[in-house]
This record gives sequence, structure tokens and C-alpha cells, in this order.
Amino acid sequence: MTKPALHIDPVDVIEAKGSLTADDLLTLRQSVFRDGVVDRAEAETIFRLDRNCIEKAAAWTEFYVDSLTDYFVWKSKPPKYVDDAGARFLIENITHDGRIDGKTELELLVNIVHWADSVPEDVILLMLQAVKDSVLTPDQALYGHGRNAGVVTDGDVRLVRRAIYAPGGEGSYVVTRREAEVIFAINNATVASENDPGWRDLFVKAIANHLMFPRGAPKALPVDDYNRRDAWLEERRGVGRLLADVGRNVAGLNLAEGWASWDPFGSRAATERKAQEDARTREALSRESIDEGEARWLLARIAEDGAVHENEVALLKFIRDNSPSVHPLLQTLFQKTGL
Repeated sequence: MTKPALHIDPVDVIEAKGSLTADDLLTLRQSVFRDGVVDRAEAETIFRLDRNCIEKAAAWTEFYVDSLTDYFVWKSKPPKYVDDAGARFLIENITHDGRIDGKTELELLVNIVHWADSVPEDVILLMLQAVKDSVLTPDQALYGHGRNAGVVTDGDVRLVRRAIYAPGGEGSYVVTRREAEVIFAINNATVASENDPGWRDLFVKAIANHLMFPRGAPKALPVDDYNRRDAWLEERRGVGRLLADVGRNVAGLNLAEGWASWDPFGSRAATERKAQEDARTREALSRESIDEGEARWLLARIAEDGAVHENEVALLKFIRDNSPSVHPLLQTLFQKTGL
């Protein structure tokens, strides 16, 4: 009697040898991920293979980023909505000791933030922390090798802008306290550096946004509200929406060409985004005052190194010019800085 052939799981074989070749990837595509990554178990398999295989074929990075972006963004229910559970699952698998493990994990994180319409704050914070690590300690950040430590580049500015203004919906246009703390930490650590000129503008608008916007931390849109919003957009955009989403579904971001040349959403879109930020910021700030608690927080951040630097003066001037009312604590600082 012929014994039935034993089933050999290709994932087990690959993990056992600790390496993943181009042929292995082809086998995985044909046998394990024929329909893409369709459930959490398959997503966990990709994360596990990435951790356990020291050597991986070059094509693995593209497969890893595209497949997991597809899972978290396009196969979520509803699409492009990353809920709290999904965010926890993502963060647990791309971090070690609270840090992103390498550039492939960063590329995945950026891809998800770029394409999702709604993501929880913890995902945004992780992306900001990744930028901070790369700027301040590039030798310790696996994706930061080869860059000058302590200098904010144009690519960093665009990453931070994308992080803090990424989640969809008017209600999410806000910089939270935790996000503001990371941004201030980057600024304080690079005051003596030749940072990209765009950093000052972003720093000023982001911190003013945090101090003067009337809303709290951004929340992921409730599923029912998201579905209603999505249905309205579908009716309004029609075929154009469909074609755009098809293009997005097959697109991927590549960090391999370096931070300086990286443009995840194009110069035209970046210009339009910045104009929208400026208009919305000024409109909102013109209605908001700064209370004692906010003033004390700002004074503490400015006093951390015992001096008021140019970017902080620019921030104070922006607040003076745009806020209808500021706490007397800041009025005193205005006088000391000649504003």
C-alpha cells in the first residue's frame, strides 16, 4: 500500500535554513500567497519570515512592503481604515525594544501612512520617532547609515509633514502633545545645524497648531462614519476615483535612492498640501487663544537649553501675529525677545 505523500510546508523549510532566495519567494507566491495576504495569519507569516531569515533575496523587500501594505490598507474593512487593533499588530511586528528594526520596516510604515485615510496616533508617533532616530543617531538607526548626524534634511521635513498631517478627515488636522514633544526634541537637538530651510516653517506651524487648535488627539474615524464618507466620495468622484485607487494599489515607495531625493507625493502635491496647511492653520489659529497650561509647556520646551533660538523666535512671532489672545507668561517672553 502506497503511503500518502507528506505535505512539506515551504515556510517551515525556509525558516529552518534561515535564508530566503528568489526561488523561495517564487514558491511562496505560488503556494502560500496565491491570493495575496488575505488574513492576519498570512501577515504574521511574512513578519516571521522577515525576522527569522538573515539573508533575503533583493526582491523580498518589494514583496514585503507591497503585500503588507495591501493587507493593512486595501484589505482592511473598510479599505484604507487602520483601526487600533491593526495598529497594535503592525507596531508589535515592526519594532524591537520600541524602535523600528530597519529600512524595510520604515518603508512599510511610510507606505501605510501614505495610503491610509485613517490611522491611530501611535502609528504616527512611531513614524516621527523613526525620523528623530535617523536624524540624531543615524549609526544606531539601521536605515540611517551614511547621513550626517544632527542635520534635518529635506526628506526629513517631508516625512514629518506627511506624518503629522497624514490621516484623512478634517478632524484629524491637529498636532498632539506627544507629537509636538518629538518635533521640539528634533528642533532642540539641531539648533546649531544647517537644517533644510523647510524645517523652520514646519516647526513653527506644527507647534502653533498644537498650542492653538481647539481639538484633542486625532481619533480614527468610526467605521459607520467612514463608510458614509467613502460612499459620498465614490458618488462624487466616479471613475476617476476608481482609476486613482487602482494606481495606488500597485504603487510602492522606494527609499533605496536616499532621503535627499525622495519625494513620496510629488512636488506639485507637496506645494498644494503646504498651501492648504497654511490656510487652515491661519484660519483656525485666528480663533484660538493660548492658556496658562499651554504657555507653561511652551516656556519649558524653550528653556531646555537656556536660550531662545531663531526657530523659537519665529514661533513666538507667528503666535503673536495670529492668536487673538495669549497668556501673560508669553507676553513677558515676547518682550524679552524684542517682539
